[in-house]
Amino acid sequence: MNKLSTTIAADPATDLAVIREMAHEFQNYILGDSVYRTLTIRMGRGDEQIQSSGGDLLARLHKLEAQRHQLTPDQQREFAELRRQLDDLMSDFHSRFHSLLERETKARLNSLKWFLDECQEDRRQCRIQYPFEIRNRQRIAEIWKLLSENPPQGLRGQIDAIDRRIRGISVPTDFVWDEQVRAIYPREEYWYLYVLPSV
Repeated sequence: MNKLSTTIAADPATDLAVIREMAHEFQNYILGDSVYRTLTIRMGRGDEQIQSSGGDLLARLHKLEAQRHQLTPDQQREFAELRRQLDDLMSDFHSRFHSLLERETKARLNSLKWFLDECQEDRRQCRIQYPFEIRNRQRIAEIWKLLSENPPQGLRGQIDAIDRRIRGISVPTDFVWDEQVRAIYPREEYWYLYVLPSV
């Protein structure tokens, strides 16, 4: 099997539903001790369980901000209100939220490290799984936009080390995610979404 792992982007209404539920739980999330939280999202096709986190929330906010024009006027107003609530909570609980984001970044870096270690064993399978696994790097990018204001010691170096490893095994290619969201992730900033491990 050489088909790349599927990375179909969630539609804006789904992202809004996840953001809505995360906003409802956000203060409890920040005051809790778990980096990841399972949310039950009510969708038209039934309830769905989604694992969320601070980084996942930031990634969905980034994506939905770019797709705001695809929302209805009522959804746009709801999104603006949810964004305001979340921004207020991120500010009110700044230290706790940033501490969670730092832990999440380290967890995602570890996941990428394990993936890259496995790539040395099976480059073909590595190439197939790459579009799915590289979501960790994109979540780290959205987290870093906040953490870079007061960067935790040594974390940038760990990110750069992973980036060197990705560059070392990969070759340029077309956008590896759903073509519908390409414009949200420009090549210069999200270069790792435009490479694949060489075989």
